[in-house]
Amino acid sequence: YKLKNAGHEVIGCYMKLHGKPNYHEENIKKVEKVANFLQIPYHVLDLQEDFKNKVYMPFVDTYKEGKTPNPCALCNRFIKLGKLLEFAKSLGCEKLATGHYARLENNLIRTAVDESKDQSYFLASADKEALKYLIFPLGEMKKEDVKKFASTIEVLKSFATQKESSEICFVEDTYVQVLDQFMDTKIP
Repeated sequence: YKLKNAGHEVIGCYMKLHGKPNYHEENIKKVEKVANFLQIPYHVLDLQEDFKNKVYMPFVDTYKEGKTPNPCALCNRFIKLGKLLEFAKSLGCEKLATGHYARLENNLIRTAVDESKDQSYFLASADKEALKYLIFPLGEMKKEDVKKFASTIEVLKSFATQKESSEICFVEDTYVQVLDQFMDTKIP
């Protein structure tokens, strides 16, 4: 909305990252409503295989090694700023805007204005070449202001009241449920 009103040509993208068909179906409907409201085209990218290979399995393998995984950083580097950026470039896009709470100054990732929602850490491993294509429209805003603004636009109201995600996207309840599929997590 913000970029479209600033005169930019905008294309929407939804990424299918994991095998949750009902989740995707529900979210694609939301994307379609917003795209229709903004009068922009949108694409649905099936990146499930890439996500599994670059994010999901490394998450499991890192746990198996007794280390702490950082799947969000991997997803940003290889999926959002890798595959999604590659797709955007293939469409002739000059920039890629994401909803990250971060800022970019002189091709360096900086802390967002809303430090309580800052996501710059998860972007720290981003390929430096990718940074020149990025825009973080929310980086200069407080999340509470974004939600207030969204609540004034009918098609965005559901986003303003949506429960915030504070967990890894593919973890529904606990990490143990994910890890149970690949290793014995039972404690004797």
